[in-house]
Amino acid sequence: MTELTCRCGKTALALSGTPILTATCHCTSCRQAAAELAALPGASPVTDANGGTPFVLWRKDRAQVVRGGETLRGHLLREGGSRRVVATCCNAPMYLEFKGGHWRSLYAARFDAPPPVEMRTMLMDAPPGSVPDDGIPGAKRQSARFMLRLLGAWAATGFRFFRMDPMPPLESTS
Repeated sequence: MTELTCRCGKTALALSGTPILTATCHCTSCRQAAAELAALPGASPVTDANGGTPFVLWRKDRAQVVRGGETLRGHLLREGGSRRVVATCCNAPMYLEFKGGHWRSLYAARFDAPPPVEMRTMLMDAPPGSVPDDGIPGAKRQSARFMLRLLGAWAATGFRFFRMDPMPPLESTS
């Protein structure tokens, strides 16, 4: 069992099993959300040196909030979109969640030693020249390998659907 905490330690998730995959997302939404979340008082950035957002994708049934759930607030860029979840005790972004998704995209910045990035996604949105040629595979959108890993993890849950935990919205950063 691994414990993933916010920066101050008041909020924690218990992680069991292994991650589905590790990926860095370069989509416009992740870049915009990362900038907005980094602007919160006392927050630290969640992007890498190239402006991408590294995530560790974990099955939702194996990534449970065990402490500080009352500190969690949702951040939406647009109504009905994916939700970024922040621990308001220290304004630490914790994870990204898709409605009905079977996984949580945990911000790699929350790990003491995150697993190495396996792939990059949404390179079509990356600024020209921002992604290094370092041998990590990348795709303009989500690759077949990315989607197959998610499908395999969903099959392992018995094709269950998961609802998002209710939580109040995060106050606007604007």
